[in-house]
Amino acid sequence: MYNNCCRGGKVVIPQFQPRPEPLASLARFDGGVISNKFMKNIRQYNCLFSFTSMGANIDRMMNDGRGPPIFKICGQVHHRIGSLLPQDGTSPKFIQLYVYDTSNEVQNRMQCLSRDDERGTDLDPCIVQSLIRMLDDYNPLTQQFRMARERLVDHGDEDFVVRIVAPRDGDPPQYSLPTVNQLAMLIVGGFSPESFERDIIIETRSNELKQISALHPAFMALQYPLLFPFGERGFQAGVLYAGVRPTQQNSYTKVTMQDYFCYMFHYRKNQPNPYLCYGALSSQAKVDARACVDENRLWYIMKHQKDIRMESIQGICDAVNRGCTEGAEMGKMTVLPASHTGGRRYMIQNYHDGIAICREYGPPDYFVTFTCNPKWFEINEAIFDAGQKPSDRSDIIVRVFNMKLEELLHDIKDGRAFGPCNASSLLIYIFVILLAIRT
Repeated sequence: MYNNCCRGGKVVIPQFQPRPEPLASLARFDGGVISNKFMKNIRQYNCLFSFTSMGANIDRMMNDGRGPPIFKICGQVHHRIGSLLPQDGTSPKFIQLYVYDTSNEVQNRMQCLSRDDERGTDLDPCIVQSLIRMLDDYNPLTQQFRMARERLVDHGDEDFVVRIVAPRDGDPPQYSLPTVNQLAMLIVGGFSPESFERDIIIETRSNELKQISALHPAFMALQYPLLFPFGERGFQAGVLYAGVRPTQQNSYTKVTMQDYFCYMFHYRKNQPNPYLCYGALSSQAKVDARACVDENRLWYIMKHQKDIRMESIQGICDAVNRGCTEGAEMGKMTVLPASHTGGRRYMIQNYHDGIAICREYGPPDYFVTFTCNPKWFEINEAIFDAGQKPSDRSDIIVRVFNMKLEELLHDIKDGRAFGPCNASSLLIYIFVILLAIRT
């Protein structure tokens, strides 16, 4: 049974609503000149309307014009949100553009791009104006901040905050289209941060940026308003699998972040999917989602160190082996287990496995390199949207590549191609497979 997308039907999420105009006409791969320019600069257009800033070490050297557009990051990704009004003498950015000086909103938005985002862009003020009207009509987050703007105009000295609501324990899934009050609300007086510890609290003026948890359902909607024009909620912790009832405290019955994004990254014909159908912006969102999954796993490992450590690696033995002789040289060590893909112990364990095979069976007879061709018939056959290129559908490339890899391994190991296979060692890189075989 094929269950990579929904775990055999246990993950059930309502489909996205059709995109409103003008976004539906602009976000097309087979449109005219205007659509082509919009899709080319869609990441810049989304940056104009983002409620939050994205912090990451972005590698901009990859896109040199000699290959498909790539969004590559290094290190941790975080989203931050500021106050409703900018500090004196500073220009408005991100969420402040919905509240401050809205009479010159189009000009303010086009001037807020960073130097890196401005390179090679050709943004159309008419498109920016039409997208502003679309978000005002359909996005509940935009509507809430417009209400805050009106409150500031009528009651400028009044103290209030905007609260973006997070679900509580036991709340049902809120994947359906939210209303303004379900997603965000304006609180006037009588509030404290302790009262809304899980919610996102946006003050009128603040000197600091607040980091948003990847577990908040509005995490993606705040960063990608063009992908989620209706303010759709994202991953929500504590949602049970469909048709499953918790029987034990530690039973595996809840949808994980990995399960949620596996469902979202799977194409469904004739259904809009923001993670697949918006070119370079979808690629950025997929990388962002992958970083959220890794961050969630690393937080779990950090919080459960006592469950995965052994006595020999709790600090003292490792410190002595490193040559530490003073107590001040020792710090708190966080152990990354070998089960975490890409970690130091993971790489060492695979290296030892490969060396053990060579010790038992001798050096390999064949060293095979397996790469992917984006022009494979299976990849082009699976692209249903007119005008899309294989570079726009990395999900199809990865799946077809994995299927062909599994088929190659089966052909080699069944003994018909090179004779009986005694052992093999698999070293995996992105789109490159190195396979050492001993026959």
